[in-house]
Amino acid sequence: MTRVRIIGDSRTQERAVADLLAQDERIEIVDSPAAFSDVCVVIGHARRAPVESLVVLLSDHAAPSFDAQLRAWLPLNVSAEELATAILAAAQDLTVLTREQAQRRLPDSARLAADENAYIPEELTQRERQVLRMMADGLANKEIAGKLGISDHTAKFHVAQILAKLGAATRTEAVTIAIRRGLVPI
Repeated sequence: MTRVRIIGDSRTQERAVADLLAQDERIEIVDSPAAFSDVCVVIGHARRAPVESLVVLLSDHAAPSFDAQLRAWLPLNVSAEELATAILAAAQDLTVLTREQAQRRLPDSARLAADENAYIPEELTQRERQVLRMMADGLANKEIAGKLGISDHTAKFHVAQILAKLGAATRTEAVTIAIRRGLVPI
């Protein structure tokens, strides 16, 4: 479960965002400033988040530069699904960009621009992330299965799930996408 603290200019703003996330079982809203949170959702020009928090900013104004804390900058009219996905990605230490942000900040973003949901990464399970790292290291399904103590069939299933979630046709394309998205370190 990802623990989320919401900081807005008013309690009404904070409650509106909390209500937006209330149905998501993967997210727990923490109210106490002293409570630990994995991610802090900052609304508009609200006071700064705690130094140790990863931040998802909700604002229609120009975003500050992406610093060590800021993981996503989304418009105020974000959907519950988009916000939850950004929070979960931020908790995994991923940076989330809208199509427009990606076009401005990333080279070779023409392909991202064509995909309306490019800034919403489909969440990989912990096991899929392990398999993806092994794929990046060049291991075959049989080698992955041996290292993880699973069957060859299960390793093949994980690879197929990774390809589907990343929208890749081949293992090489999946690793390339994963590197671009920061899912696999270079």
